[in-house]
Amino acid sequence: MISRLWRGDIPLWKSFWLFGVGGGALLGLPIFSAMLALTDVPDETTALVFVSALGVLLLYLIWAFVGIWRAAKVYSGKPVWATLAKLAVVAETAKMMLLVAAVVFADV
Repeated sequence: MISRLWRGDIPLWKSFWLFGVGGGALLGLPIFSAMLALTDVPDETTALVFVSALGVLLLYLIWAFVGIWRAAKVYSGKPVWATLAKLAVVAETAKMMLLVAAVVFADV
C-alpha cells in the first residue's frame, strides 16, 4: 500500500479522499488540537513532542501529496478532477510551509 500510493497506482479518488483528506485529518487534528490547548505551557519537552509530531505529519503529507499528484497525472476521467486535486496539493503544501515557518520563527 505504501509504495502503491507513492507510485500513483491507487485511484485518484482514494488517494485524495482516503489518504489526503482522511489520513491528514486523523493525524493533524489531534496534533493541532493539543498544540492549541497547550500553547501557554512553557515546557521544552512539550515543545519537542509537538515539533516531532509535526515532523511525522509533514512526512506523511509529503508521501500522500506525491501519491495524489502521481495519481492525478495518470487519471483517465474528467480532467477537471485531476486539475483540482493538483491545485489542492499545491494549496496544502503552501499552507504547511507557512505553518512550519510559523513554528520555526515563533520565538524570533
